Amino acid sequence: MVRGSVWVAHCGGAWDDGVGAIMADRPTILVTETYGESAMARLASAGEVRTVDGRDGAALMAAVGDCDALVVRSYTRVTADVLAAAGRLRVIGRAGVGLDNIDVAAARERGVSVVYTPAASTRAVAEHTVGLMLALERRIVDGDAMVRDGRFDAARRTFRSRELAGLTLGIVGMGRIGQAVGRIAADGLGMRVVFNDIRDVGVLPFAATRIEKGELYSAADVVSLHVPLTDETRGLVDAAALRRFKATGMLINTSRGAVVDGGALAAALKDGRLAGAALDVLEREPPASDDALLGAPNCLLSPHVASRTGPSMSAMEDVVEDVVAVLRGEEPRFSA
Repeated sequence: MVRGSVWVAHCGGAWDDGVGAIMADRPTILVTETYGESAMARLASAGEVRTVDGRDGAALMAAVGDCDALVVRSYTRVTADVLAAAGRLRVIGRAGVGLDNIDVAAARERGVSVVYTPAASTRAVAEHTVGLMLALERRIVDGDAMVRDGRFDAARRTFRSRELAGLTLGIVGMGRIGQAVGRIAADGLGMRVVFNDIRDVGVLPFAATRIEKGELYSAADVVSLHVPLTDETRGLVDAAALRRFKATGMLINTSRGAVVDGGALAAALKDGRLAGAALDVLEREPPASDDALLGAPNCLLSPHVASRTGPSMSAMEDVVEDVVAVLRGEEPRFSA
């Protein structure tokens, strides 16, 4: 993304000579991460759109001062300091589910609306979660590597895996995504589902039993994490929690990397105290070259792509509709 650039489009006469001379009463919208052409055009129909690299904190602070809207994704940190520098900000739009990169409390104190897309990626992340579960248990990636390495017969002799049917899936966080995973697991794969959530989730549309978190860790063959990153969930699965897992158990994380203590997880895998882990998220992204998880056995990693399907990405970028609604003095569909 070009530092400090203006995204230029022709929008019903609002642009003069195609070079970015904007009508004086049009709001300024700052976009800090990549959005598609359609989303950018919708923003441009409502105001002057500027872009800046949101990972560059100094550039963000310099650019946000006269902006009415800030549009981000996962890697822009909207801190209290950023908000303090944004003298006329009215709305922050986040294409995605989690809001851990935005100081929502500080935004509320300043009267800044925060809009996001809580349901956009539910199906995509649920499918990816189940895919990781299957790939890990059936050693699909290992099998591919062995075939390519000329060890076809060796793989057939050594591979013995469980069927997911009949295994117990423990879901930590039974929100939209947790429920979608649970339904696939229970109704599609024949797994027994247990769960833990700090909220009352009501009656579920599939068979699932609520149990305490410690009991869940001990009972589950597969533990899948679907919680937001908060002060309470940071480091939730640490060394003490991992000691409660079955040695034959597996951990799946498609929520936030910092929910898991990566060093403790790597140690548990290396010591054989856990059979495997599959992670779509890491505390540091991309990981450092010395990240212990990169060398941990039976650890399957994907590059934070669980939500990156065509329908999901399109639905997440619809956050621009709520950004425009707030700028027009209308009520958004989804606000924090």
